Order: sequence, then C-alpha cells, then structure tokens
Amino acid sequence: MTDTQSSLQGVRPHEKYYLDGGDLHIIADDREFRVHRYFFDQDSAVFRDLLASPSGQPRKGSSHLTAIKLKGVTSNQFARFLWVFYNPTYSLYDATEDDWKCILHLGRQWEFVEVEKLAIRELEKFPMSTVERIALYQEHGVAIDTLIPHYATLVTRGSPLDLAESERLGMSTVVLINQAIYTIHSTRHGDSSPSSSVDPVNAAIILKIIAHVATNSGGAAAGSGLPGLGASAANATNGGAKRTSAFGPNGKPAGQANGRN
Repeated sequence: MTDTQSSLQGVRPHEKYYLDGGDLHIIADDREFRVHRYFFDQDSAVFRDLLASPSGQPRKGSSHLTAIKLKGVTSNQFARFLWVFYNPTYSLYDATEDDWKCILHLGRQWEFVEVEKLAIRELEKFPMSTVERIALYQEHGVAIDTLIPHYATLVTRGSPLDLAESERLGMSTVVLINQAIYTIHSTRHGDSSPSSSVDPVNAAIILKIIAHVATNSGGAAAGSGLPGLGASAANATNGGAKRTSAFGPNGKPAGQANGRN
C-alpha cells in the first residue's frame, strides 16, 4: 500500500456532496466531496493555483488518489460553503447568520469574490449591533464602501463606545472613532441630540477612520458613499479588472447543478 493510499484509509464519501458528474475530489476531515471543478476554477484565484498541475502529471483533484486535502476546514464548514453553489431553491438563500459568517470566512480565504458579495448581502439582512458588524467586516477585509454607512451610524449615534465595544474594535480604531464622535458633536454648538446626518466636515472625519482601517487591514481604499467627499477620494476606490464570474446576474451560480445525486 502506498503512502497516499494509506492516508486515505477511513475517508468516506460525503453523504450529500459526492455528486454524480462531479469532476473534482476534495477531502475535509474524513469526508470526500466530489463536486464540479468549474466553480473552483472560475471564481477562485486560490483554487486555480491549487489545481494547477505540472505538464505530464495527473490532474490534481481528478480522482480519489489525487484529491485536494483541505487544512483547517471541517467537513461541515465545507458543506456549508458548497451549499451556495448547490442550493436547490435557486434565488432563495435560506441560511442562518452563522452559516453566512462561515461562507464569508471561506469565501474571503479562498478569494471567491462573488461568494463574498453574496454573503455580505445576506448578512446585512440579519439584526446585528453596528459594532459587531463593523468588527466582523474588518476581520474579513470587506470592501470599505460596505463599511462606510456603518461607520457613519456609529459616529453619529450620540454616545461614545463602551468597554465591550472598544475591546471588540481594537484600540487604534477606537481612538479615531471617539475623536470623530467628539468632533462631530462639538460642531453642533451645544446641540447634543443624536443625528444621523453626515455633513462634509463629518464625512472628512469618517474618511480618516476608514483610511486608517483600510491601511491596517489590507482593505480597499476609501471611496464614494458619503456626502462631501471630493472626486479624488471617490476615485480612490479600488476597482480591479473585471472577469467572467461563475455567478449569473441574479447572484445564482451559472449552470448550477442540482445538489442531489
């Protein structure tokens, strides 16, 4: 028995995602998944590199013996992620908040850009404190344009961050946010009532916070989305080259297969 065969002992087909017609074998924990290479080749730069095979060598992931082995990802987590591609209800994505957090995490880790966008759209529908949402998005390097309205809500809410909120966001971000809160409210000439307005002065302060977070988290540069931002700031948003996506115009994976065998 070869080392490869020995390492595959005890690995069993996943009960749901070992699909007829699948041409990509992936192992997580002690479960083997047989899915469609198209989704991984098309939308993930990480998997494109991972699946690249030297000339003359067996194609990676094309069989049980050449299966891709995932590290640090459980079979349950991977199954949650695959559900995005094999969701049988098409345009209806009925999943829990924890499911979408898992999908966002893996989508970001593997650079599935459209999956990230879908997870964020769905997470926006769940009730979550502004601080918790900002912390979650910061941790996953979510695009700054998505964070802008949440920063605006936070700094114009009329109260400073408490201890728990401060610990969640980290000291450097907390200092900038509290500076913004103080400056915004001090410009109201004694009017301490909370306001959701973001005038040009406030926008500049929020932009400073965003620029700081982007620098320290590797996120995109701050872009448009706040009144009072100049054209140079608005144009700073990273665009990136467009490429064909495995997702259709409605957010559904193109050519999606049924998730049942």
